[in-house]
Amino acid sequence: MPFGAVPLLSQCLDGNHHTLTDPETDQPLRCRVLFVYSSADAAICRQTRERDLVRLRDGLEAITATVARGHPQTTQATIARRVTRLFGNRAAAHFFRWEMIPLTAAAQAALPPPRRGCRRPTCRLRYEFDETAAAAAAAYDGRAALLTTAPRQHSGDTLFTQYKQQNYVELSHHPWKTPLAVRPVFLKSVRRVEALVCLMQVALTAYQMLERLYRRSVAAAAAPSELQRTTESLLRLFRGYGLIERSTRLGRVVHATRLTPEQARVLRQLGFPTPAQLLAQMLAPLPLG
Repeated sequence: MPFGAVPLLSQCLDGNHHTLTDPETDQPLRCRVLFVYSSADAAICRQTRERDLVRLRDGLEAITATVARGHPQTTQATIARRVTRLFGNRAAAHFFRWEMIPLTAAAQAALPPPRRGCRRPTCRLRYEFDETAAAAAAAYDGRAALLTTAPRQHSGDTLFTQYKQQNYVELSHHPWKTPLAVRPVFLKSVRRVEALVCLMQVALTAYQMLERLYRRSVAAAAAPSELQRTTESLLRLFRGYGLIERSTRLGRVVHATRLTPEQARVLRQLGFPTPAQLLAQMLAPLPLG
């Protein structure tokens, strides 16, 4: 089957039918495997690996020098912790092997005198880089296997295109996965839970609409930070804004505080009224005298 043209300079090959077993019902599930290659992802993988290899080599050389100096607080446990922090979650760490080798009495005697505050080291750090494994891993750069239960009438190109477009939905729905910025609400009926979910859906729609309105109002020649500005950053801009409430002999009076230049610019760009204009529309005017 020839490769199809899909976004991001990627290629997708639709594999044969496979079968999975549901662990709960033991029912077989027919599925397909999509083998994907992305040139963009391959470039990122290569750049990340090359960068991490340089950092790991430099870090291991620094640790080796620390062991060789014979600092009194340098032990096998502290060196193991430093190496663990250095490796972290970097995939390139799998290409390195390291070990602490104890020094014999003769090897210690052959070392130069230790510096002030140090002692003769009892071990040395040795590490190796598996170049063959790194070259073998490079062959998989940009390649991935995706599993789907979609029927055969959906081509691999169509399924992969939908898969790559899911980030647009995930970007909008990420507030669902974070703690709600409201006080805890305890609901004791299914109907009220459903009502809350509906309200959240309406709020999420308005949340995303604000981002779309702002981006549509930005000039095409604007900076990328403006073209890609999110609702979260817009709301953060007004996080410190508030109203002033005071009591008078005529009753409660609410005043709008002064907007910053950036806050005023955003409101003008969106075509929204200022807080002072909203208060003038919602509240009765102050009586004279």
